[in-house]
Amino acid sequence: MRTGAVKPCPLADQLSGLPDLMVRTGVLLNRLTTLRIGGPADVLVTPQTLEGLATLRAHLTEADETVLVLGNGSNLLVADAGFEGVVVRVSGTLGGMALVEPGVLEIGAGSPWGSILREAARAGWAGLEFGAGIPGTWGGAVATNAGTRAGQTSDVLISVTGVDREGAVRTLPARDLSMAYRECRLPDGFIIASGRVAVEEDDPERVGAAIEELWARRRRDQPDRARSAGCMFKNPPGESAGRLIDQAGLKGATEGGACVSREHGNFLINRNGEATASDVLRLIERIRERVVAVHGVELELEVKLVGVT
Repeated sequence: MRTGAVKPCPLADQLSGLPDLMVRTGVLLNRLTTLRIGGPADVLVTPQTLEGLATLRAHLTEADETVLVLGNGSNLLVADAGFEGVVVRVSGTLGGMALVEPGVLEIGAGSPWGSILREAARAGWAGLEFGAGIPGTWGGAVATNAGTRAGQTSDVLISVTGVDREGAVRTLPARDLSMAYRECRLPDGFIIASGRVAVEEDDPERVGAAIEELWARRRRDQPDRARSAGCMFKNPPGESAGRLIDQAGLKGATEGGACVSREHGNFLINRNGEATASDVLRLIERIRERVVAVHGVELELEVKLVGVT
């Protein structure tokens, strides 16, 4: 396993000379993912402005660098050896929310869902309640068409603004993104900076109550504070991946420090904070083989594998 030790990196030196960027090397990604697993990134860059993001994107294309866009670090399993490339962290500096016209809300890509829902409840913006239980940021929700049983991002998305592979700022209508279940087809190399959604003005107490009801349901059905990446597998058509795993007798199954949650079979937990990516990968393979044997169903990963060969 590679360590988090800082090593000479000419690209990091180049990026440090560009405006509106915070650049670090050798940062352990287990600190920045909800599963708390992953080795170091060669370079971690946090853009401070949209202009900085555009400059960075163009520079990385010229340098032909491998790029990983990181928000809250949910929905990722990062290799124990880390990531040999540039991690672009879209954080709170590209966050925030504003009502730009009646019924249209613009949300920064770095905004966590918790912040989005708190502000929606305070202001009485209805339409985003389905996001209660999504662990990531707005940018990640758009990029994966994240959702819950109450709805998905594509239900409310109007358009997305970001930078393309050449560093040009572009706005794309949602209808051009071919959004489907856990799928959004962004142009190659496109990095989301914000998105506009349709909302309705409503009584703040009613919006807050609806959000709290969905949060309460999540806390009943899913491991709320465990180290996980969210749902590991996509639900097969007309089925629940969690139910299939439960019925295959895998609740509580372990591989090293990784285990299947006893609360919800589609959550794999870093139970002691010491699980490795290799532990999780072995458990994933065991689950897939068992579900095929019992149900004849091939489970497809929802979580993205980073640096895993």
